Amino acid sequence: MSEVFAWLGPAYLVAVAWPLARTDIREHRLPNKYTLPLVPIALIGQLAACLAGADWSRLAVALGWAVGAFAVGLGINRIGTLGMGDVKLITGMSLSLGWFTPVAPLLALCTAFALATIVVLFLFVTRKARMGSSIALGPYLLVGFFIALGAS
Repeated sequence: MSEVFAWLGPAYLVAVAWPLARTDIREHRLPNKYTLPLVPIALIGQLAACLAGADWSRLAVALGWAVGAFAVGLGINRIGTLGMGDVKLITGMSLSLGWFTPVAPLLALCTAFALATIVVLFLFVTRKARMGSSIALGPYLLVGFFIALGAS
């Protein structure tokens, strides 16, 4: 029964997935009003699950993934190839998924970047994109999240 609390983060992300994807496709940004609440909501749910009897090591794994994802994302942001909205989404996704299985965040990110790469290559081949073009990464991250969540 304690597991139900840990679903708060994923449930929140499911609820805001459509407005996040729509905004990113239209404006190439992931608004804070959707991305910022994800980490505290997921963390509160996971803490509640632990207090209700779940294994605290699951929280440690999820936090490890979130901190690692944030650090790597921030580093990539500093060189200018990843937006802070993407960093916040990746951090929240990693925290939410890391609770369920340690490989879920990795699956989500690998899936997202593989799909984005395929689309970008297609756009290059069809000459609809060129070097320096940007894409909305949020929808790919969300697809990766849903695939990893389904596999968990």
